[in-house]
Amino acid sequence: MNCLPQEILQPVHDLICKSCLYMNEESWKDYLSLCDSQSFRYRVMNYSPEIRKEQVWADRDFKAMKSAFDLLPRHNTDHSKLTRHVNIYTVDYDETAKEAKVVSALTIYRTQLDGTMSYIESGQTSLYVVGLYKDRIRFNGEGPKLVDRIVQLDTRQLDVGNHKPF
Repeated sequence: MNCLPQEILQPVHDLICKSCLYMNEESWKDYLSLCDSQSFRYRVMNYSPEIRKEQVWADRDFKAMKSAFDLLPRHNTDHSKLTRHVNIYTVDYDETAKEAKVVSALTIYRTQLDGTMSYIESGQTSLYVVGLYKDRIRFNGEGPKLVDRIVQLDTRQLDVGNHKPF
Protein backbone atom coordinates (compact mmCIF):
# COMPACT_ATOMS: atom_id res chain seq x y z
CA MET A 1 0.00 0.00 0.00
CA ASN A 2 1.34 3.41 -0.99
CA CYS A 3 1.13 5.90 1.90
CA LEU A 4 1.39 9.58 1.11
CA PRO A 5 3.26 11.88 3.48
CA GLN A 6 1.38 14.30 5.70
CA GLU A 7 2.99 17.19 3.75
CA ILE A 8 0.76 16.17 0.81
CA LEU A 9 -2.36 14.89 2.59
CA GLN A 10 -2.87 17.81 4.98
CA PRO A 11 -2.76 20.59 2.32
CA VAL A 12 -5.13 18.55 0.11
CA HIS A 13 -7.55 18.10 3.00
CA ASP A 14 -7.33 21.78 3.95
CA LEU A 15 -7.90 23.00 0.39
CA ILE A 16 -10.96 20.84 -0.23
CA CYS A 17 -12.51 21.66 3.15
CA LYS A 18 -11.83 25.39 2.73
CA SER A 19 -13.44 25.31 -0.70
CA CYS A 20 -16.61 23.95 0.91
CA LEU A 21 -16.52 26.42 3.78
CA TYR A 22 -16.08 29.37 1.41
CA MET A 23 -18.96 28.20 -0.77
CA ASN A 24 -21.15 27.62 2.30
CA GLU A 25 -20.41 31.21 3.35
CA GLU A 26 -20.91 32.41 -0.25
CA SER A 27 -17.44 33.91 -0.03
CA TRP A 28 -16.79 33.58 -3.75
CA LYS A 29 -13.60 35.68 -3.78
CA ASP A 30 -12.04 33.41 -1.15
CA TYR A 31 -13.14 30.34 -3.11
CA LEU A 32 -11.48 31.67 -6.27
CA SER A 33 -8.29 32.36 -4.29
CA LEU A 34 -7.97 28.57 -3.92
CA CYS A 35 -8.05 28.11 -7.72
CA ASP A 36 -5.28 28.47 -10.29
CA SER A 37 -6.30 31.57 -12.25
CA GLN A 38 -4.51 30.40 -15.40
CA SER A 39 -5.81 26.87 -15.72
CA PHE A 40 -8.82 26.31 -13.43
CA ARG A 41 -11.78 24.47 -14.94
CA TYR A 42 -15.08 23.71 -13.18
CA ARG A 43 -17.62 21.23 -14.52
CA VAL A 44 -20.93 19.89 -13.23
CA MET A 45 -21.79 16.54 -14.79
CA ASN A 46 -24.07 13.57 -14.36
CA TYR A 47 -25.02 10.41 -16.14
CA SER A 48 -28.56 10.17 -17.50
CA PRO A 49 -29.80 6.57 -17.73
CA GLU A 50 -32.75 7.78 -19.84
CA ILE A 51 -30.50 8.92 -22.70
CA ARG A 52 -27.56 6.71 -21.69
CA LYS A 53 -25.12 9.61 -21.88
CA GLU A 54 -23.03 11.83 -19.69
CA GLN A 55 -24.53 15.32 -19.38
CA VAL A 56 -22.55 18.50 -18.79
CA TRP A 57 -24.60 21.05 -16.86
CA ALA A 58 -21.77 23.58 -16.50
CA ASP A 59 -18.28 23.96 -17.95
CA ARG A 60 -16.45 27.10 -16.88
CA ASP A 61 -12.90 28.36 -16.64
CA PHE A 62 -11.64 30.75 -13.95
CA LYS A 63 -12.84 33.88 -15.77
CA ALA A 64 -16.31 32.41 -16.40
CA MET A 65 -16.60 31.34 -12.74
CA LYS A 66 -15.73 34.87 -11.60
CA SER A 67 -18.34 36.29 -13.97
CA ALA A 68 -20.94 33.82 -12.72
CA PHE A 69 -20.19 34.77 -9.11
CA ASP A 70 -20.43 38.47 -9.98
CA LEU A 71 -23.87 37.89 -11.54
CA LEU A 72 -25.31 35.86 -8.66
CA PRO A 73 -26.84 38.88 -6.86
CA ARG A 74 -28.78 39.75 -10.03
CA HIS A 75 -30.41 36.32 -10.35
CA ASN A 76 -33.87 35.55 -9.04
CA THR A 77 -32.61 32.66 -6.97
CA ASP A 78 -33.43 30.43 -4.04
CA HIS A 79 -31.74 32.03 -1.03
CA SER A 80 -31.88 28.90 1.12
CA LYS A 81 -28.62 28.04 2.86
CA LEU A 82 -26.57 25.26 1.31
CA THR A 83 -24.21 23.30 3.55
CA ARG A 84 -21.60 21.16 1.82
CA HIS A 85 -20.06 18.14 3.49
CA VAL A 86 -17.14 16.23 2.00
CA ASN A 87 -15.38 13.01 2.84
CA ILE A 88 -12.11 12.41 1.00
CA TYR A 89 -11.95 8.91 -0.46
CA THR A 90 -8.69 8.80 -2.41
CA VAL A 91 -5.62 10.94 -3.00
CA ASP A 92 -3.23 9.93 -5.79
CA TYR A 93 -0.10 12.06 -6.01
CA ASP A 94 2.09 12.38 -9.09
CA GLU A 95 5.53 13.49 -7.88
CA THR A 96 6.73 14.39 -11.39
CA ALA A 97 3.77 16.67 -12.20
CA LYS A 98 3.45 17.86 -8.57
CA GLU A 99 -0.29 17.18 -8.79
CA ALA A 100 -2.80 15.28 -6.71
CA LYS A 101 -5.96 13.67 -8.04
CA VAL A 102 -8.57 13.54 -5.31
CA VAL A 103 -11.98 11.88 -5.17
CA SER A 104 -14.32 13.01 -2.40
CA ALA A 105 -17.90 12.18 -1.50
CA LEU A 106 -20.11 15.26 -1.66
CA THR A 107 -23.33 15.78 0.26
CA ILE A 108 -25.19 19.10 0.21
CA TYR A 109 -27.97 19.92 2.63
CA ARG A 110 -30.41 22.78 2.08
CA THR A 111 -32.00 24.72 4.92
CA GLN A 112 -35.18 26.33 3.67
CA LEU A 113 -35.32 30.10 4.05
CA ASP A 114 -38.88 30.38 2.85
CA GLY A 115 -41.09 28.54 0.42
CA THR A 116 -44.57 28.18 -0.88
CA MET A 117 -45.68 27.35 2.66
CA SER A 118 -43.06 29.29 4.63
CA TYR A 119 -44.95 28.90 7.91
CA ILE A 120 -44.29 25.15 7.62
CA GLU A 121 -41.09 24.90 5.58
CA SER A 122 -39.01 27.79 6.94
CA GLY A 123 -35.95 26.46 8.74
CA GLN A 124 -36.45 22.89 7.52
CA THR A 125 -33.26 21.08 6.42
CA SER A 126 -33.26 18.41 3.73
CA LEU A 127 -30.83 16.46 1.62
CA TYR A 128 -30.31 18.46 -1.58
CA VAL A 129 -27.52 16.87 -3.66
CA VAL A 130 -25.21 13.87 -3.49
CA GLY A 131 -22.28 13.06 -5.73
CA LEU A 132 -18.52 13.28 -5.97
CA TYR A 133 -15.86 15.94 -6.26
CA LYS A 134 -13.14 14.85 -8.66
CA ASP A 135 -10.38 17.38 -8.06
CA ARG A 136 -6.96 17.93 -9.51
CA ILE A 137 -4.69 19.98 -7.25
CA ARG A 138 -1.34 21.40 -8.32
CA PHE A 139 1.42 22.07 -5.82
CA ASN A 140 3.57 25.08 -6.71
CA GLY A 141 5.43 27.91 -4.99
CA GLU A 142 2.15 29.57 -3.93
CA GLY A 143 0.92 26.41 -2.23
CA PRO A 144 -1.70 23.99 -3.52
CA LYS A 145 -4.26 25.30 -6.02
CA LEU A 146 -7.35 23.75 -7.58
CA VAL A 147 -6.70 23.17 -11.28
CA ASP A 148 -9.78 21.13 -12.11
CA ARG A 149 -13.01 20.32 -10.28
CA ILE A 150 -15.60 17.97 -11.67
CA VAL A 151 -18.80 17.81 -9.66
CA GLN A 152 -20.15 14.38 -10.62
CA LEU A 153 -23.75 14.43 -9.43
CA ASP A 154 -25.92 11.43 -8.65
CA THR A 155 -28.84 13.79 -8.02
CA ARG A 156 -30.56 14.83 -11.24
CA GLN A 157 -33.68 16.63 -10.02
CA LEU A 158 -33.04 20.14 -8.70
CA ASP A 159 -35.47 22.92 -7.86
CA VAL A 160 -35.82 25.89 -10.17
CA GLY A 161 -33.95 29.03 -9.18
CA ASN A 162 -30.73 27.74 -7.70
CA HIS A 163 -27.77 29.28 -9.47
CA LYS A 164 -25.19 28.61 -6.77
CA PRO A 165 -22.26 26.34 -7.57
CA PHE A 166 -21.87 22.99 -5.93
